[in-house]
Amino acid sequence: MILDAIGIVIMAVLGGARLYQMIAGEWWVFPLFAHAMISAFLLILRGKTDRKATVWQKLVAWISALLPFAIQVNVELPILLRALSISGVAFAVWTIVVLGRSFDVAPADRGLVVRGPYNLVRHPMYASEIFSTVMVAAAEMTLWNFLVISLLVATIVVRIRWEEGIISEYSAYSDRVRARLLPGVW
Repeated sequence: MILDAIGIVIMAVLGGARLYQMIAGEWWVFPLFAHAMISAFLLILRGKTDRKATVWQKLVAWISALLPFAIQVNVELPILLRALSISGVAFAVWTIVVLGRSFDVAPADRGLVVRGPYNLVRHPMYASEIFSTVMVAAAEMTLWNFLVISLLVATIVVRIRWEEGIISEYSAYSDRVRARLLPGVW
């Protein structure tokens, strides 16, 4: 589908931008580079499925996936926030690697993955995305950044509902791993 092709191109372009930053000496962007490039690669190789998202669900999923790039920070990110954000991205990279060919942006049933970070929470990719985005926005919490984060969280909650409804054998997994995003909270 055209949305997926556009998304793959955007991920590859973002990866290229991060590579340029690394060449310029900004070593801390390596996890961002890895995230974008592994995502683009796995989106090309993802497994086939009969149970997949509607066009509306794909559109919402892609908007949600790109929302963190709408965060605006006009100050240098303090080293602590940068380190915390990068740790969130590194957790996301681990999640993507564990997902392998099951990775996608929009909901689809490519098989239930229950190892690695999926033993901790049911949606580790979303948890890491929210965490790393909030860490960046914390450097300059403007009304705009607050609205972007609010929209990000809202779209992730919707995506979680869609995924939990489309993936086979999900109820047994949710009985075993109770937390969706944050253990003890939700």
